[in-house]
Amino acid sequence: MTGKELPKGVAVVTGAAGGMGSATAQQLLAAGWRQLLLCDLDAGRLEAVAAPLRDGGAEAQILAGDVANPAFPARLLEALAGRALGALVHTAGISPNMGSAERILAVNLDATVRLVEAVRPRMAKGAAAVLFASNSAYFPMPTEAAQAFTQPLPPEGSAALLHLAPSPELAYPLSKLGVRALVKREAKSFGERGARLVSMSPGAIDTPMTRGELPNSEVARRMVETSASGRMGRAEELAAVAVFLCSPGASFVTAVDWLVDGGHTAAMGF
Repeated sequence: MTGKELPKGVAVVTGAAGGMGSATAQQLLAAGWRQLLLCDLDAGRLEAVAAPLRDGGAEAQILAGDVANPAFPARLLEALAGRALGALVHTAGISPNMGSAERILAVNLDATVRLVEAVRPRMAKGAAAVLFASNSAYFPMPTEAAQAFTQPLPPEGSAALLHLAPSPELAYPLSKLGVRALVKREAKSFGERGARLVSMSPGAIDTPMTRGELPNSEVARRMVETSASGRMGRAEELAAVAVFLCSPGASFVTAVDWLVDGGHTAAMGF
């Protein structure tokens, strides 16, 4: 799709009650997307995001549920009610201080693998799926673990690799490395439908999740302070890139990861 018309279908945002997800939903509406499906854990928080979007002219539907539940993708497809999927921005994920290593892998990686598999046949021509990874996936990791997480998951999922990611601090970057690898591996199958699959890797973004991590991480503070930008990013800055990647203007962008981190990774020498 190389014209200026948006793909036909619903724009889905996961993690829509969070900082980056809610900012993405707002910017999707501003960019002309009218049919929105907002997904997150809590219905009340989702309604708080959806209500002003409806006031702005959106048909904003909500779907409350845990993306890590194996039944979630089927619920999402049911909520589409036969409509095509014009855009997917998958921001849902948890950071090292939000759960065990097992939970981090389940939410960040297994859920993403299942979601990609489920939405592929429902993608409209010209549609794009944007998966949120992390700049931490660019940092050095144990060789055996990095190799394992860039391969397709075993039939039993990431649980089979838990011995390679025993701590939340290691599970998080490995889960995001797996997301980047998933994009490279599956983009061809999306292309066969005339759709695109990409990932984005934020650095430290000024959201409640990041603010919970930063005080406990000397590495993160140093990364921000010595970077070219010298600051954390804003949710709306990430949202703007995600919405662009869903647009016809990004029609030749697929199978890649976009590092959107204000120079944080470069400041670490990676």
